[in-house]
Amino acid sequence: MPSSTLDQLADAYDQVSRSNAAALNEFHALAALLEQARIPFLVLKGLDVLVRLYGLRGTRPLSDVDLLVHEVDLAAIDIILTGAGYTRQIDGNPCYASPENGLSFDIVTTLWYLDEQGLIELWANAQPHTLSSRSVMLLAADDLLIHLTAYTVIHRGALTPAWEQDLRLLLMSEPIDWAAVIRKARTYSLSTPLCYGLTALHRRMPALPIPESALLALAPAGYAQRGLYRLLQRLVATQPIPELGHCLIWLTRPAAHKWPSLRLTFFPPKSFLRYRYGMAATHRPLLTRCRRLVSLTSAMFVLAVRILQRLSQRPQRGAA
Repeated sequence: MPSSTLDQLADAYDQVSRSNAAALNEFHALAALLEQARIPFLVLKGLDVLVRLYGLRGTRPLSDVDLLVHEVDLAAIDIILTGAGYTRQIDGNPCYASPENGLSFDIVTTLWYLDEQGLIELWANAQPHTLSSRSVMLLAADDLLIHLTAYTVIHRGALTPAWEQDLRLLLMSEPIDWAAVIRKARTYSLSTPLCYGLTALHRRMPALPIPESALLALAPAGYAQRGLYRLLQRLVATQPIPELGHCLIWLTRPAAHKWPSLRLTFFPPKSFLRYRYGMAATHRPLLTRCRRLVSLTSAMFVLAVRILQRLSQRPQRGAA
């Protein structure tokens, strides 16, 4: 390998390491505030896998921090963070920027595929991990596998190299309760997306410990699931379709929840509008809702065109 390439890799590692070190310092500052107020939280996604799987801070970049909290604690969290100099950000959920370097902390109270019982089980199964001198709560290994795969296949709508690496390390380093994965996937209506993602990963990395029995148990059954699987094969590949996740989230919801969720999308509660549009939602609520309806209608048309364009193309080689 040329020395110039090695120098570039070393520089990239050093830059990521320094950025992650600053982000971890900011996380510790926020975690201390929540701990002092006895507000529980779970670490999600990027920081979770960084703590759990990578160890070396320069091997995986960290752009923001995602935390799961109880909805009842949102008001207290807002008072604590704004009082400490954190700035509210406009987003679809509570989001705060660090006063030090602007690191974003995204705060959610549930995961989109969970019902109330599933959320209770998620909290109950969380496991403590040590980050420096602090004990933080992370998802159980089976919940992390489900969340990372569902987020990649459905929310992002693309099978990314970062997801492949995260799953590879997770499967090689922690035992997975596959019976729990199958049970939860069926309960959360995620069997088909998980089957698609894990099958694609298994074909790329056949040495990974993904049991064939688990893939068979997750395999689509019936016309609706088989149709969804074929659609995922055509749409979810290495090249993402912008905003595709909104469509896939709706398609993978249980039938009884599809139309209520669509209604909430077009007519969301005031709290969502405040997070998403800031003061405009408070001062001009009707105008904000009208603009949202127009924007969503336009975005749906653009997305429909993109989906039809992808479906008209020849399937990518290597699709699961």
